Amino acid sequence: MNENRNPMLQLQQKQTGSFYTEGKIAEAVVNWAIRNANDSILEPSFGNGIFIEKAITRFNTLGATKPNITAVEIQPNVAKYVCGLFPKKRFNAFTADFLSLPLQNQHDVVIGNPPYIGIKKLPKKQAETARKVIEKHEIYCPNNGSLWFPFVLHAISALKSNGKLAFVLPFEVTYARYAYGLWEILSKNFSNLTIYRIHEDFFPEVDVEAILFLAEGKGGNASKVNYTLFNTISDLQNNKPFQTVKIPVRTIIATEKPFVSCLLSKEQQDLLQVMRSNHILSQVIKSCKFKIGYVSADKNYFHPNPEIIAHYSISKDNLYPCVLNAKELNGGTGIGIDVSKGQCPSKLFFPKNIAEGDKRYIQNGEVLGVHKRYKCRQRDPWYITPNIEIPDVILSVFGEKPKMVVNKGNYVVSNSLLCGCLKNVDSKQFVCRWYNSLTLLSIELNVHSLGGGSFVIIPSEADRLEIVAPIPQKEISKIYSQFDETLKKSGTEAAYLLGDKLVLQNIFNLSDKDILTIRQSIAILRNWRTPATRRA
Repeated sequence: MNENRNPMLQLQQKQTGSFYTEGKIAEAVVNWAIRNANDSILEPSFGNGIFIEKAITRFNTLGATKPNITAVEIQPNVAKYVCGLFPKKRFNAFTADFLSLPLQNQHDVVIGNPPYIGIKKLPKKQAETARKVIEKHEIYCPNNGSLWFPFVLHAISALKSNGKLAFVLPFEVTYARYAYGLWEILSKNFSNLTIYRIHEDFFPEVDVEAILFLAEGKGGNASKVNYTLFNTISDLQNNKPFQTVKIPVRTIIATEKPFVSCLLSKEQQDLLQVMRSNHILSQVIKSCKFKIGYVSADKNYFHPNPEIIAHYSISKDNLYPCVLNAKELNGGTGIGIDVSKGQCPSKLFFPKNIAEGDKRYIQNGEVLGVHKRYKCRQRDPWYITPNIEIPDVILSVFGEKPKMVVNKGNYVVSNSLLCGCLKNVDSKQFVCRWYNSLTLLSIELNVHSLGGGSFVIIPSEADRLEIVAPIPQKEISKIYSQFDETLKKSGTEAAYLLGDKLVLQNIFNLSDKDILTIRQSIAILRNWRTPATRRA
């Protein structure tokens, strides 16, 4: 059967989170899951029917003349079209919301690819049904949680004793905080848990890395997850993994991101452990607490340009110098390892003593409807931006080589960046400890990527990062000035490379081999994280 089906199905994919599985992947899932000609199969969201097709083929191989397949699809037009592609009575099809069906302990196998759409984006009735499934299992899922989450929960309920579950899930199931409770449920309901991760991207049309989640032995308990890595889909078909490790469930729940660190070789992991044992590495939270910057609610209004400031005669006392975004730190302003007064041009409108010009500007904001913005409606008065702080250091949040600077100019900082408040440590000392490849490796190990493999560092992840231990104070001035010059002339990447020499080698006596091992570790993790390399 052709996997490129009716174009009308493609129109609804993005709207419903219905991204269809590559045929070879569906075949591998089905062949793993269906082992008996008498197995009762459930496909809870059959979409383009690829799992049905592969299941029928599998049953034919096993000699089943009347395969027991139940398939559910919530979209009537999709269900009607796909059912027309198969001979009659080859499976039982239902047009319904899978999460609304009472399927307690009815099937031997549940297979498929649940929708990847936020629950809050669903129609009201469907969202309520999803919430009821989650509440039934007494587990937490945030408003921005995805529909695959209740699908897994309901699929567990649908399985008979000793049943099997095989789903294509987003990689976020391995690290998302709201999935921790799910892992506890899974470990208490199955005797064997497995994740197949394939370097070759088998969902190229989606900016989400997917994995194969396999669970068997419904009714059992599992304390570890079998984590199996393949280079290509062909390797999966031929059962030729290049690595298999067992990951304790407790390490997943403890936010240690083991599914990433396991990509490193034993030598690479051992080097990190030796440096921790020798106190070369230290968690960022011991020296600095990161917070998100202020939220203005309307960047154009609350950051008036010089012409607007002059036109309304806005008081200088009501304009705070601010860093609005990373471009201001990386632009052509000659900003090196610190940002001094006057280097960032943006101003935050923050009226404390309202003069006539400020009053007219506030009135203009009301004419424009700024006061009706959601964030502004939560304020009293609406034009005062809350949570204004002057951080010690500023960190850009986008990208794999973020820029950190000392806030020498006492700027307030928008939520496009992170604000670092230091704890009994000098700002120059802290920033000098930041720029080297060990920091970049820690970012790869601790920061999860968004769509397209891009990084957006959040405060909790920044706190978990590891940087080198304090540098002798007598060395700081010289190192600081060299970083400053390099950042101005050659950019952020060059500064990290310079840190390998100035800090890792000269201060902590790491060898060329050690530094090469660190850089190779970074390359391995980037190779898995970046869709372009997985699609090559």
